[in-house]
Amino acid sequence: MGFVIQFVADTAPFIYAVCGFLALFQLYRTWQSRAERRQAIFSLEREKAINDLYNIFISAMVILLVMGMTYFISTTLARAVEPVVEQALNPQPQSIPLIPTPTNTPLPTTPTPIATPTEVTTQQETIADAVNAQQTASAPQTTASTPTPEPTTAPPPVAVAPALCPDGRSSIVSPGNGAVVSGSVAIVGTAQHDQFSYYKLEFAPGSSAGEGYVYFDGGQSQVVGGLLGSLNSASLANGIYTIQLVVVDTTGNYPQPCRVTLTVQN
Repeated sequence: MGFVIQFVADTAPFIYAVCGFLALFQLYRTWQSRAERRQAIFSLEREKAINDLYNIFISAMVILLVMGMTYFISTTLARAVEPVVEQALNPQPQSIPLIPTPTNTPLPTTPTPIATPTEVTTQQETIADAVNAQQTASAPQTTASTPTPEPTTAPPPVAVAPALCPDGRSSIVSPGNGAVVSGSVAIVGTAQHDQFSYYKLEFAPGSSAGEGYVYFDGGQSQVVGGLLGSLNSASLANGIYTIQLVVVDTTGNYPQPCRVTLTVQN
């Protein structure tokens, strides 16, 4: 039905032209019939002329009706069905829902690699050197006097728990978790990644703090079992603090940070 209406609207000028030609022809017939009626002598001729005028009148009404219907279809109905016809002639493909773009998520945690005997020995020596440096820095200074013999018994070892490092690429080996520190504290560990960008050391008050971390040191070079930075605990109030190591890759992601809880006693 829409195509028929559109066809009538497209051919409306031609229909108007045909109707106009027919209207002129009917005017000519009207003039001719009136002339025949005036010149008729017999009643049959007059009756025929009257019938011709009646037929001309009916034809004129039909022409007016056709022109009116054409005007209504081309102006009103054609506008109403134009979207339907356009959609039928040019069907639009159904839109395919877009797949949501995945957001960046932290890289999956990888198991901590098993260290070789040589690496274990190197880490043990590094931890021992860091502990000795820490004990030397925290030892009270004495005035020059006659040296007194030191006790022959060795000091008890410092019992510290391992650091909370779920990923071997981001690990702190010294100081240990729960260590008591003062002064300048050396942070020893590993910061490496296949797409390494930089690493940072941060601290926050409290044990196993979840937020509120403040940057205090870092670097843009990978470190394996070496010095990551140092914490000046003298500038902190006595109490419990959490230190974390964050290794960031080139995409802005990072493995799960390594966290160590320390007790500062200046």
